[in-house]
Amino acid sequence: MAPGNVSRTPSTRDIAERGEAIYKNRYQADFESKFHDKFVAVNVRNEDATIADTSEEAIRLALEKDPDGLFHLMRVGHQAAFEAGWYMSCAS
Repeated sequence: MAPGNVSRTPSTRDIAERGEAIYKNRYQADFESKFHDKFVAVNVRNEDATIADTSEEAIRLALEKDPDGLFHLMRVGHQAAFEAGWYMSCAS
């Protein structure tokens, strides 16, 4: 989806792509040096970003600022907000 062209009811994929593009272009360099491991909710409607210690707090604060916003949640310095998987306890 092209920047600034968020449809009235975008898909979750559109929201994620737009949120990641906004983060990369506007916030990544600054946030990764100041807010590593914190959560950021990027509003794809107005390109605002809300930082918090937890995912729930980031979304809550973002919704307080814009109850009609569409948000993409990320964890600063990580590829995704959450990690899932199994790790071998004896891996070398």
